[in-house]
Amino acid sequence: MKVIKQTPLKSFSSVRLYVIISTGLAKKPVLETLQEVIKGGADAVQLREKTMSDGEFLALAKEFRRITSQSKTLFIVNDRAEVAKKVDADGLHIGQSDLTIPSARKIIGYDRILGVSTHTIVQARKAQLEGADYISVGPLFPTITKDYEPPVGLDYLKEVKRKITIPFVAIGAINHENLNEILSAGGLRVAICSAIICSNDILQTTRSFKAQIANHSL
Repeated sequence: MKVIKQTPLKSFSSVRLYVIISTGLAKKPVLETLQEVIKGGADAVQLREKTMSDGEFLALAKEFRRITSQSKTLFIVNDRAEVAKKVDADGLHIGQSDLTIPSARKIIGYDRILGVSTHTIVQARKAQLEGADYISVGPLFPTITKDYEPPVGLDYLKEVKRKITIPFVAIGAINHENLNEILSAGGLRVAICSAIICSNDILQTTRSFKAQIANHSL
């Protein structure tokens, strides 16, 4: 039975656990990984494939859309705006060296979520001013998935909490050991990649992160 969803923009405000999925990192087949993180309670998933061909990526994104459309989980495409539009993804996430926000909007329109990676408060303010729906804040800690970006630490997260009004997502080597510290610093929403998709039990690990986030907010 198909779930009747809220509009993506309204739904994003309630996101707490955001899982980034990449075939090169996932321990299990990628669609099985997707199904398990949805069952585990992920509020949003992002398909991130930096080296996959456009054709392969489009085919995979269609499968992600098919699976996520049967749930309340938002589906975000990384970088590839045309694919996000073609598969009717809930949103697009771009980095500092990808499309500009105005260019992305021309492709995906204003009814889809647009997220932007930020590493400094200047970038965060620019993204907010140009109309991003949310920003990611990080990487907070050294991470294998973005080893070219130096970690920004919790001070940047705290600064964003004070100065930025749009939703923000903490990202970068987040695990069970540092999650409470991030939540205490104001990281209401967290994006997790390796700690979940490289796990031997993806379903249970997703559930445990969701529970840890919920317990902290009590």
